[in-house]
Order: sequence, then C-alpha cells, then structure tokens
Amino acid sequence: MMSITKEKTVAEVVAQNMGADHVFSKYKIDFCCGGGATLEIACKESGVEFEVLKKEIETLTKKISNT
Repeated sequence: MMSITKEKTVAEVVAQNMGADHVFSKYKIDFCCGGGATLEIACKESGVEFEVLKKEIETLTKKISNT
C-alpha cells in the first residue's frame, strides 16, 4: 500500500491500492478517464473530505490484503 497524499493522482491511488476503485465509485470520482486529477481536486469536486476518503481507502485496502 502506498502513502496516500493530496498530491497523488486518482489513477496512482487506484493502481496501487486494491479496493480504491470502490471508494472512488462511492463518491462518484472518475478513476478511469479522469484519473489524472489529484486527490485534492477530486475531493473538492465530489464534496468529500480528503481525510474521509483516505481513511476509507486505507481501511478497505488493509481488509482486502489481509484475506
């Protein structure tokens, strides 16, 4: 699992964190064609707090990788 920062792009996070696609889908963040946006921009556009998004991705990634 990579470190998730506001400067990372959506595409980088999806590629390196299993399950991140589900979290992005939940918040209607485009991780395919719009994957070049930074997490900071994506969060602002979708109306979700960065820390909330980050925590959900980290929790899901840990859950998936431990099974």
